[in-house]
Amino acid sequence: MKKFLASLLCGLLLLSLGACGNSGAQPSAAPSTAPDPAESTAPNNTGSPAPQEEEVEITFWHAMSGVNEEAIQKITADFMDEHPNIKVTVMNQGGYRDLFDKLMASAKANQLPNLAQIYSNRLSWYVNKELAQDLTAYMNDSEIGLTQADYDDIPAMFMDDCIWDGKQYAMPFNKSMMVLYYNVGMFEEAGLKVPTTWEEWADAAQKLTKDTDGDGEPDIYGVVFANDLSTDIAPWIRQAGGRTMDEETNEIFFDSPEAKEAITFLNSMFQAKTARFAGEDKNSNTPLQQGRAAMCVASTSALPYIESDTMEGITIDAAALPGHKTDDQLYYGTNVTVFATGTEAQKRASWEYLKFLTSTENTAYFAAQTGYIPVRRSAQTDPVFAAVLAEKPIKQLCFDNMDRGFQGTRNIGQINAMDALGDQLDLVFSGEKDLDSALKDAQANGEKALAEAQNS
Repeated sequence: MKKFLASLLCGLLLLSLGACGNSGAQPSAAPSTAPDPAESTAPNNTGSPAPQEEEVEITFWHAMSGVNEEAIQKITADFMDEHPNIKVTVMNQGGYRDLFDKLMASAKANQLPNLAQIYSNRLSWYVNKELAQDLTAYMNDSEIGLTQADYDDIPAMFMDDCIWDGKQYAMPFNKSMMVLYYNVGMFEEAGLKVPTTWEEWADAAQKLTKDTDGDGEPDIYGVVFANDLSTDIAPWIRQAGGRTMDEETNEIFFDSPEAKEAITFLNSMFQAKTARFAGEDKNSNTPLQQGRAAMCVASTSALPYIESDTMEGITIDAAALPGHKTDDQLYYGTNVTVFATGTEAQKRASWEYLKFLTSTENTAYFAAQTGYIPVRRSAQTDPVFAAVLAEKPIKQLCFDNMDRGFQGTRNIGQINAMDALGDQLDLVFSGEKDLDSALKDAQANGEKALAEAQNS
C-alpha cells in the first residue's frame, strides 16, 4: 500500500505561456470592494446585463482531461439542472498549447467560443484587442453579481491575475503551487531535516545522492527537476531578490546579478551530479515515486499521480520551496475568461456559468477531485474539501503559503522571451556554455523575441 505523510498542498503551473500581440498592461490590485460599473467604458464589451429569460447556448473550451475533465462535466451538468434555459457545451481542445493555438486561430477567424480556460499572459493579447469581456457590470449586478463576502473570499493574488486597468476580464479557476516533494524514509535514514534554505537543500541533495553500483553515475539523485526548469526559473530569481521582467515597462532582467546568483546555485547541483532533469521520465515526480530520487520539484497538481503510482514502501511528503534572500513561492495556473464576441444573452449566461464554476461549493469539489487549489478560502470548511484536508493534510500547504505567493508576469510575448532564456540555460546546465555568455545572449535574444511578439 502506498503511504503518504503530508503537510503540503494541492494543485498547479506551468507555468506561464505567452502569445503574440501588442504591449501588455500592469495589473491593478485586486479590489477590496466590487468594481465600479462606471469604469466599464469599452463600447464592444461592456454594459448592463439584460435579464436572462430566453434559451441560450454557450460553449466552453478547456484543456482538462481525465478526472479534471470529469469534474468539469459534473459541475456543468449541475449548472444546467439549475439553469434549464442555458445549455453549456464543454469542449476539450487538447493540451494547453493546442488550446491556445486554436483560440488564436479562432480569434483571427472571428469564431471564438463564449468562454475559455487561459493563462493570463495569453489573455493580455485578447484584452488589448478588446476581445475579452469586461465583467464589471455582471459582477455588480444585483441579481447575479458578487457580494463583498465573495471578494473577500478569493485570494487577492488570484483575483489580481484577472484584472487589467481596474477591470476584470476573468475569474481564477485551476491553480497550483510549485513545491518540494521528498522521500521521508531517505531523509530519516540520513538523519536530515527537510531543507528550508538553499544551502540546506544543496547539502541534502549531496548527502542523498547514491552511486550504488560504483559506475560513476548516480543511481539515486538528490533532486530531480522538471524538463521545463529553464523556462520556469522565476522562483529562484525572485528568491535571489530579482525578477525576470517588468510587466509595465516590458524591461527584461535576464542578464542581472540576481539571475546569475540563482542560476549559479541551481547549476552547482547539476554539475555536481546531485541533480538532474526528468529527461525520459517526463515528469520529475516519476523517479521520486520509484525510489530513484530523494526529492523533486513539481506542481501540487501532481499529487493524484504520486498517490496512485508510488511504489510500495515509499512515503512521500512535501514542503514549500527552500528560500534564500526571500521566501517567495510560485503559484500558477489558468483563469477562465468570457469573450466579448457573443450575444448579450450569451455573455450574461457565460457569466452565470463562470460564477457557478468558481463558487465555494464547486471550487471545493473540483479541488477535491483533482490536484488543484480551491480558489476560495471558504473551501477549507466546505464539507467535501474539508474531508479531503482531514485525510490528506498535504493539501493544506497551498493555504499556509499564500502570503508568500506570487504569479508570473503577463507581458504579451512573455513565453517567447522565456523560451529565449531557456535555450541558453539548457546549454549552461548541460555544461556546453559559460553562464556569463549565456545570460548576455539570453538578454539580447529575449528582448528581440519580446519585441517581435508584441509587434506581430
